[in-house]
Amino acid sequence: MSRSVLIGIARRVLVLGASAAVIVVAALTVQLAAQWRTDTAPLDSVPVSMSSLDAELQSEVGRSADLTGQTDAIASRISELQAAISTADSSVTQSAQSAQGLKDQLGEAQTKLTTVEAQLQAAQQRLDQLNAAAARQAAINARAAKAGASSAGAPAAGHNDDD
Repeated sequence: MSRSVLIGIARRVLVLGASAAVIVVAALTVQLAAQWRTDTAPLDSVPVSMSSLDAELQSEVGRSADLTGQTDAIASRISELQAAISTADSSVTQSAQSAQGLKDQLGEAQTKLTTVEAQLQAAQQRLDQLNAAAARQAAINARAAKAGASSAGAPAAGHNDDD
């Protein structure tokens, strides 16, 4: 073997040995750091036991069931409220239709009232005319009676009852 081959092998062995030494030193450093951490920072609290975890789990399961029940009750109440709103909406629609019908009837009644008032006013004018005519006739009758009483039985000449 030549000297250059031996130097190459020696270098490789030296690099391999140095790499192994670095790995061993790193492992010892990690081990030493873990030991130092354990010594300087002991656990202040006891780890949680399985029984306490199980008790908390059961508590949360019960709470979840309670919340599910409350959610179902709220959903039921919402359904009831939706039904009530639908009923109220139908009632409002019917009331609006009824109000429109009543409004139409009121319009017709107002038209009839206007017609009746006009007829009543015409009848009142006719009544006033008849009352005036009756008053004139009463005055004529009173004059005729007075004239008949003064003539005492003589028929009045030119008297006509049709005036």
